[in-house]
Amino acid sequence: MKVGFIGLGIMGSAMANNLLKDGIKLNIYNRSKQKINELATDNFEFFDNPKLVAQNSDIIFLMLSNDEACENVVNSKNGLLEGLENGKIVVNFSTVSASYSQNLYDKVKNKNALFLEAPVVGSKIPAQNAQLIILCAGDKKAYETVNPYFKKLSKRVFYLDNIPNASYLKIVNNQVMGITMQALAEGLQLAKKLNLDLNVVLDLLNSGAFANSMFELKGKNILSNNYEAHFPYEHMQKDLGFAVKLAEDKKAFCPALSIVNETYKKGLANYSKIDMCAIYEALNS
Repeated sequence: MKVGFIGLGIMGSAMANNLLKDGIKLNIYNRSKQKINELATDNFEFFDNPKLVAQNSDIIFLMLSNDEACENVVNSKNGLLEGLENGKIVVNFSTVSASYSQNLYDKVKNKNALFLEAPVVGSKIPAQNAQLIILCAGDKKAYETVNPYFKKLSKRVFYLDNIPNASYLKIVNNQVMGITMQALAEGLQLAKKLNLDLNVVLDLLNSGAFANSMFELKGKNILSNNYEAHFPYEHMQKDLGFAVKLAEDKKAFCPALSIVNETYKKGLANYSKIDMCAIYEALNS
């Protein structure tokens, strides 16, 4: 099958590279053409717009930053929808609002094409190492067709039946991650004011019931003042905002979520493009 890939950001570049390394030729579009310089092989063709990618591909993967970026690719002049036809499959790896995912499904369906939402769990390094977790919902036949490609990008795939179940699960996952990240940042902040050795604090946290890979990686990065973006701060705040809206709509009482979202919003002006663990700096500002 002919495969298209749209979006070569931090995650998209890593995922496209894994497909290329596996010998899969890609039809590629990215707003900035210079991003193709980051690709591992030259087994791809770059197209000038999403319409051409869709016309020349059976499966089209999207990995974009938010609802607006997806809509610009999908529904603009020479956008993806203009190139869709019966039987083509659109797979959206992007984390978008559940309502937008449903809307995108409807638009693709109106073109007699198939749609899967497939947000991923994991950041830059898991993406590079093909160790993502993919949360997928949508047409079962399309899922069965695309699953072999998922396996080249991930360590596990969850199939969740109907849209927007995958979006819901991704948002809940990032709700918990954002709250946990602020808990770590607050603990380190207090420990510093108590003149404790922060390396010892991290050693303790990673030796007991709280041990997890996020604490280990993000904790070390905070201590070394390394905020290179693996999961950008602004994307975490975006996802927390989605969670707040869902909690309001479903009348779920989530006070910690609301507080953490406000903390992340406070730091957007200064930290939006660097890593989400800069919440530590936002708490101190």
